[in-house]
Amino acid sequence: MKEETLGEVFKRYRKAEGKKIERIEDELKISKRMLLALENNDFKSLPNDLYTKNIIKTYAKYLDLDYNKLLNLYEKKRQQFEQGKEPEQNKEKVKVYITPKIIKIVLISLLIIALLVYLGFQIEKIFKAPQLIILQPEKNEIISQNFIEIKGKTEKEASVFINGKEIFLDSNGEFKASLDLQKGLNLIKISAVKKHSRENTIFREILVQ
Repeated sequence: MKEETLGEVFKRYRKAEGKKIERIEDELKISKRMLLALENNDFKSLPNDLYTKNIIKTYAKYLDLDYNKLLNLYEKKRQQFEQGKEPEQNKEKVKVYITPKIIKIVLISLLIIALLVYLGFQIEKIFKAPQLIILQPEKNEIISQNFIEIKGKTEKEASVFINGKEIFLDSNGEFKASLDLQKGLNLIKISAVKKHSRENTIFREILVQ
């Protein structure tokens, strides 16, 4: 005849007494989870050895059972459990074999990613507004003459417009133009754009006294 386990003994006597786990939990102040783990021989869910033995002693006394016999059952089951556990260091490691096929797939994947990144940069470069630097005039200048010289720099591939009129660029992307002004506040719009790109626009307000 098969010998009862520790958990089976506890469960049989508890049911014979007609007591529910919830009631025992309340009376012994031992969590239901611990009691069920003990009855189900679930050693993974039980606390350290000393604490578990204390639970067994308290539970055995509550059901009027022989603690020493129950302790022997616990030791046997615990020993079986410990022997059945596979040490971490002996666990078989998953081996990854690097084959020419895997290398080929990785290289192709990296090539595709690099190509996509390159295309992304090129598309961004096409649509990105060109750099535009205004060297002269400064912001909010106040002058007395009715004309002003505008100087700046942009990318060589760009076109520059001052108040809608295209301005010539030299080989370095620099430009210079003279603009007639009216007395009072003058708004100057300077913009640079490349083919298919967004427009980069800078405004200057010049007050002629």
